[in-house]
Amino acid sequence: MHIIEFNAYCAYYKTKSGLIKALDKLSFSIDTGEIFVVVGESGSGKTTLLKSVLGQCEYTEGDLFIEGMSVDDLSVSARNIGYVRQEADLYPHMTVYENIAFPLRIIHTAQAEIDRRVKEIADLLEIPWLLTRKPRQLSGGQQQRVAIARALVKQPELILFDEPFSNIEPNLRAEFRALLRKIHQALNPTILFVTHDLGEAFSLADHLLVLENGSVADFGTPAELLQQHHSVLLKGYLK
Repeated sequence: MHIIEFNAYCAYYKTKSGLIKALDKLSFSIDTGEIFVVVGESGSGKTTLLKSVLGQCEYTEGDLFIEGMSVDDLSVSARNIGYVRQEADLYPHMTVYENIAFPLRIIHTAQAEIDRRVKEIADLLEIPWLLTRKPRQLSGGQQQRVAIARALVKQPELILFDEPFSNIEPNLRAEFRALLRKIHQALNPTILFVTHDLGEAFSLADHLLVLENGSVADFGTPAELLQQHHSVLLKGYLK
């Protein structure tokens, strides 16, 4: 079953000189429960694609469906989506517990349920010992774990990751990729992950889409793309 479907989808952003096309006639689907990775250089349209799913693109054409519903009929608030940015963006005046619990407080979740879910997610992310600390007392990697926990606590069926490991020290990135696999195995959400890192893309993806200048340049499983030496993705990497 498809959780996301793009059909001849275009997205534009507004400039002083008019509308500029950021995504050009995208047509592809994402299956429920998979890790779907979008890879491309800066400016290829990766973040615009995520913003489209979140409902943050004002000028669009074509069709985009989430769980079978057109986004034209689906309000932004009705989309049960978790979102992890490149920066952790934690609330500095709140403890780790309060940061994680915040999305549940907004929807008036009972305190006992908040306590249960925060403990469950903190255990999964291996950060229960950090719950009483403030963000300034955390390393960059710890802050990003908290940001991921905050995105997971509402139990979304779909989680978007916008280059979440790019600010993590290189020697810790393999650890975070393993953590993402652990989350996926434990909770089975659909994950839409964007990156410019080819190795990261191949190590995580069930399916991989290559964006180039806002268009689909290549698509397939990692194994399929590795077998296609003419692949746009592999040009420059198989020399």
